[in-house]
Amino acid sequence: MQSLSEIAHSRLHPPLTEPSYLVLRSRRKIFTAWINELGDRPLKVLDVGGRYQPYRPLLGKRVANYIAVDIIKTEFVTVIADGQTLPFAPESFDLVIATQVLEFFPKPYLAAEQMYSVLRPGGVLLASVAEFAPRFNDAERWRFTPLGIRTILAPFEKVEIAPEVYSIGGVLRALNVAGNTFVRYDTARAAYRCTLCPLLNLLGLALENLSLTSSDAFTGNYSVRATKG
Repeated sequence: MQSLSEIAHSRLHPPLTEPSYLVLRSRRKIFTAWINELGDRPLKVLDVGGRYQPYRPLLGKRVANYIAVDIIKTEFVTVIADGQTLPFAPESFDLVIATQVLEFFPKPYLAAEQMYSVLRPGGVLLASVAEFAPRFNDAERWRFTPLGIRTILAPFEKVEIAPEVYSIGGVLRALNVAGNTFVRYDTARAAYRCTLCPLLNLLGLALENLSLTSSDAFTGNYSVRATKG
């Protein structure tokens, strides 16, 4: 089994043999740009669903305090808690990170309200949510459109939504995940990951760079930056 650190590293720096390479690579670039706009001041950070914390390294020396909550205890989790009932005082954090976690909450708008509550004025939520993606886990409940994102994040003063890939990249990523899923045997799956998987990723990267479409109807995920007034 991979260690938590190895999983985190592979999400932040995915290899070409990773079926979700396109969205993970893009998310790192989007989050890096947004984090760089936070300046160099020390930040109190809350990571909701933070059992891996792949994006913590992007903060560099900006971290004054980093608290991770999750319903499963790992070596990285500080507090065991449900994101819908965060056990923190209002206006306690400068930054909340919530990547691929809103899909799991029975009432995601409650989790969004909790994240809003614990942020200080001017604080930022960085999130990623699935849109056009298979069900990776039977505990998942939701997929999100831009309007759905803006609806649950309505308390925030400003909400910015960035597709992690556009429609062409989203379709190729879906094909890659499907191929990895439907290959039946471990040896065959390993062969797939070393052959067709990187080829589809390289094709998707090239087509995305050509900007052939501005449609995000088939994007795999959205990255979101929401700012509290």
